[in-house]
Amino acid sequence: FFALANGDRVKTFRAGSSTMTYHCVYETTIQCTSSVVFPTMLHMYSPFNDMALPDNTVAFMSAKVCIPATIPCDPMLLEGICVMAVPGDPISDSYESSIPNFPHLMVVGLGSVTSPARTLADGMSKAFDIVSSDYVWD
Repeated sequence: FFALANGDRVKTFRAGSSTMTYHCVYETTIQCTSSVVFPTMLHMYSPFNDMALPDNTVAFMSAKVCIPATIPCDPMLLEGICVMAVPGDPISDSYESSIPNFPHLMVVGLGSVTSPARTLADGMSKAFDIVSSDYVWD
């Protein structure tokens, strides 16, 4: 689950065309089990007549992630595939009680590890490089 903030709805024109596509961009974070917090940006498709979600909306999602080598200086990037906002009013005192208890981030990926593990600045978390493709064909 991710808390979303500073939503901005943007339109993009396809190169060489007048066709528009709408997206929403949000700020969020990813927190590791070691309590290290990484800044993260979420980019997701937005239907033509949709609006950005209010600040502090919590959402469950499936997303593709890009983790830049310059982290934590630059944010992780999430491309939302399926984003489901927790219903209710995020400024209500009872909003948080409607969020299911699911405390761990899940990452599903297929790739090859291309470097030895290295210890991050917190002294506990480990990181390594992975090469993967956007699509897997049978």
